[in-house]
Amino acid sequence: MKKIKQAILFLVLIQTHSFAQVNLVPNPSFETYSQCPDNAGQLDRATPWFSPTYANGGIGASTDYLNSCSAFGFASLPTNAFGFQYAHTGLAYVGFEPFDNDLQSPGYREYLEVKLTDSLIVGKNYCISYYVSLSEISKFAIGSLGMYFSTDTLHSFGQNNDPIPVIPQVENTATNYLADTMNWMLVQGNYMAAGGERFIAIGNFRDNASTPFILGGGSSTSWAAYYYIDDISVVQCNVGVEELAEATINIIPNPATNQFTIENSQLRINSIHIYNVLGEEVLRLERIVTSEKAIDISTWKAGVYFVEVETEKGIVRKKVVKSTMY
Repeated sequence: MKKIKQAILFLVLIQTHSFAQVNLVPNPSFETYSQCPDNAGQLDRATPWFSPTYANGGIGASTDYLNSCSAFGFASLPTNAFGFQYAHTGLAYVGFEPFDNDLQSPGYREYLEVKLTDSLIVGKNYCISYYVSLSEISKFAIGSLGMYFSTDTLHSFGQNNDPIPVIPQVENTATNYLADTMNWMLVQGNYMAAGGERFIAIGNFRDNASTPFILGGGSSTSWAAYYYIDDISVVQCNVGVEELAEATINIIPNPATNQFTIENSQLRINSIHIYNVLGEEVLRLERIVTSEKAIDISTWKAGVYFVEVETEKGIVRKKVVKSTMY
């Protein structure tokens, strides 16, 4: 297998209020895992994500799962086999190779795929977003990362590891080369659902001749582009929620170990709902009617949590990290 190797969360996963925007992507920042990665590949350990298989019976190239819990330096973070980058959210992300221009393996591709928590509704508009960062060893940067929606798992019709011959419904602007190795870059777009779509796949669906690319400046001899990806979101747009500016709500400190305080200098806080990365509600506080509230998290597991603060004029959503390192 030929590879190089020889991450603002857009919207959060909230499910208890009918008026809230729901992220249909499970485990969107890859914090939930069955085991820490201890080798290359292993995307399937970030349950329920997986790498597509191939129609001819072959097993597709396996995308890498990278997590700070790993004792295997290849798959850890912030330092791993491909460079140095902190997670955009939490303590994990995924790494994959969507483009290879090496004569020994032209057209080599890696993808990541997942089943959404619910099917898309016909005629509804969905807002799509995710964050990527180019690894430091990448020889190239490309401008054609895309997301493909399907009603069933996605299969290639060519040889193993070739580009999957479908046209993604959402794709990064071709002239917007994703070349930043220092920061996380936002890829976003909109999709009008045909109805019934239940799976998404992310990657480069173009062949080498039609892939826009530039030199990335990396030192790799593999002549490829390798990206980190984090915080993937698919939400229904314009569901009638008045979103307040994030600046009106502060969470201090963040990350936190035992307690954090939610502050709102402009409006009274009416209720607070907090969810884990699986969308499970871990705390509900109603009828607060105050401008700040201290939250005890001393018994919570380390990880990322999503905070929904309802005020008299609308809802603000934030993320907070429960850490043992601070």
